[in-house]
Amino acid sequence: MPIETLTRHLAAMGTVFSLAVAAPSRDAALVASEQAVRAVEAAESLLSTWRDDTPLARLNAATPGDSHEIPAPLFVLLKRVFEWEKATGGAFDPAVGPLVTAWGLRSGGRIPDGAELRRARDAASPGLFTFEESTLRISRLDPAARIDEGAWGKGWALDRAAEAARAAGATAVVLDLGGQILSSGEETSVAVAHPRDRARTVATIRLKNASASTSGNSERGLAVDGRRVGHILDPRTGEPAPDFGSVTVVAKDGLTADVLSTAFFVLGPEEGMALSSRLRASGVAHETLFCFEGEDGRDLRASMSPGMRLLVKPPTRGAPLPLTHSKKSPEGVHP
Repeated sequence: MPIETLTRHLAAMGTVFSLAVAAPSRDAALVASEQAVRAVEAAESLLSTWRDDTPLARLNAATPGDSHEIPAPLFVLLKRVFEWEKATGGAFDPAVGPLVTAWGLRSGGRIPDGAELRRARDAASPGLFTFEESTLRISRLDPAARIDEGAWGKGWALDRAAEAARAAGATAVVLDLGGQILSSGEETSVAVAHPRDRARTVATIRLKNASASTSGNSERGLAVDGRRVGHILDPRTGEPAPDFGSVTVVAKDGLTADVLSTAFFVLGPEEGMALSSRLRASGVAHETLFCFEGEDGRDLRASMSPGMRLLVKPPTRGAPLPLTHSKKSPEGVHP
């Protein structure tokens, strides 16, 4: 049976959404691609906090202590996302919104004073949101408490887009939403850029029926009063996470890849790889690649999970990244 592939590029969720959709005919590919686009638009309409008319934005503005009705899909999603805070030991926190505000990450950047930072850190707590399963209601318990979707929203939107395209007849899709990739039904290649030079590719990963998310500060860091402020915050300290380089996570779904790349970046190469190993041992299928500077501050080195070795393509030129510590793990996310 002949297969037609349709490629599209458009703006969505504040970034570029690129789609390559394969189907038995061009018309079918167009319909499937349109369903994928609609799914991302629906995700944005549900959970964007860049606008004030979405259910998540309204929850963030709800009167403290009042029980607020939440659409069922968002309630289920938030329950799942909040569980990741415990699973990562607090390295990932969906309630990090007060810290995002304190550091001005959506308004050009600023440096909070000590008292403001302490208040923001106290308000950035998942415990300030209570879930009522029987009524699908959530209560916000502090006027400063706020959920931020920045470290998980795009991953979930990718999952919904891939599901919608396949349900509409696509035989395969490759989706790219702001640099996070999801491939379903066919293999694609994902380039991992040098964390200090985005024009340089340091590794290429084979991706099939999985999503790849990379976290780093090379593109979105802010300069404030002579200080570079990274956009990835450590919820445990309230400070920007140290910028060691980058981490790429491959997982079976976009949400998991998005969450874990953020958590592992916050933890850094040593603690991040240790948590990655523990999570794989507990059944969370994923693979991890850390890229970081050597002790001399010049050479780039890499640490990867065993399953990631099966996904990284040999370089076509030049030497492979020098490898350091990597630990044995159960079977990971490889074809």
